[in-house]
Amino acid sequence: MGEFLHDHPVTPRTKEEKEKVLNRLKRIEGQVRGIQSMVEEDRYCVDILVQISAIQSALKNVGFAVTERHI
Repeated sequence: MGEFLHDHPVTPRTKEEKEKVLNRLKRIEGQVRGIQSMVEEDRYCVDILVQISAIQSALKNVGFAVTERHI
């Protein structure tokens, strides 16, 4: 598992950076579980779609944060 797909040295994320990304991902995980409950409860489709859109936006922001760190 020590192999990487890049040849340049990597500067590890700071503890704060890592915690921020992990907290965002945990929040997203909770949102996904919320959608699962909404589907089980036969909630209104538009409400489910709004939540899916919120998750997509949150994931995009996490991706931006990871990309920003990479650059």
